[in-house]
Amino acid sequence: MSTKSETPRRPSARTISNDMTAIWAGGVLTAYLVITGIILAVGASRLDASALPLHGALLSVVVACTWWKRVPAWLRNWMPVVAIPILYVEAPNVIAAAGHLAMRDPEILRIELALFGGNPAADFARTWPSRILSELLHACYLSYYAIVISMPLLLQYSRRGRDYSRAVFALLLTFTTCFMIYAVYPVEGPRYRGGADAPDGPICAATLWLLENGSSRGTAFPSSHVAVAVAQSIVAIYFFGARGAWLALLTLGLALGAVYGGFHYAIDAVAGAVLGTVTAAFALYVSADRAPTQANATEPT
Repeated sequence: MSTKSETPRRPSARTISNDMTAIWAGGVLTAYLVITGIILAVGASRLDASALPLHGALLSVVVACTWWKRVPAWLRNWMPVVAIPILYVEAPNVIAAAGHLAMRDPEILRIELALFGGNPAADFARTWPSRILSELLHACYLSYYAIVISMPLLLQYSRRGRDYSRAVFALLLTFTTCFMIYAVYPVEGPRYRGGADAPDGPICAATLWLLENGSSRGTAFPSSHVAVAVAQSIVAIYFFGARGAWLALLTLGLALGAVYGGFHYAIDAVAGAVLGTVTAAFALYVSADRAPTQANATEPT
């Protein structure tokens, strides 16, 4: 069977791939940076003087890596993935530039009460105070960082170039959709409002340390952890079949850990799961190769 449809065709380093899917992730990232750049420019008086120039520099790099013909294929492919943590760190600047005077946690808590009859982020660990359960769910929550990179690495290792591009497109679409929602509807999350009384342990402590030093305020709803993990699970099952189901199981543990540890409200996790399902399904659908296939007797099989 021919593998021509699986890898972007790059006749030379001077020619952009004929498979447009190879640059869709960069295109989504460019659109996001243009929109947030406008927000940052309008609200520049609320930010540090370096925020807008740094954003402009990132946009320039993304545009060059996506559309400049001389950029090596590996750099064009991996640039969107490398940019993800920068977007996360920048999210509070976008929220501040948008002029939000208060977070929306009170509204979220009212929804929690209406849907669940309480606050699962505060009640889950108190109801099930098990150190083993706590360590297991915190480990699942920490697995998020491996989940983010899992599909790009596996598809790159398998030399499935076109599938890699589709997976990264789904990943970037999920992330940028979450970040745009944060700019419109910022929520701190329960961690900034007392958190949960989860039993302590080394994995729990490592998770709390990581969040204390690397989390961005206002990025709780929807949970990008859950959204991305769900999207990656769908991508894994789509490309690897039953072998990808392990990622879905890990994602379930991650979602439970997000609430058990008091990192997200339950509605954050639910909204993240819905969003991740929609963005992954949409990305895989629109990037599918629908060109009619015809047998070619001269082509090796």
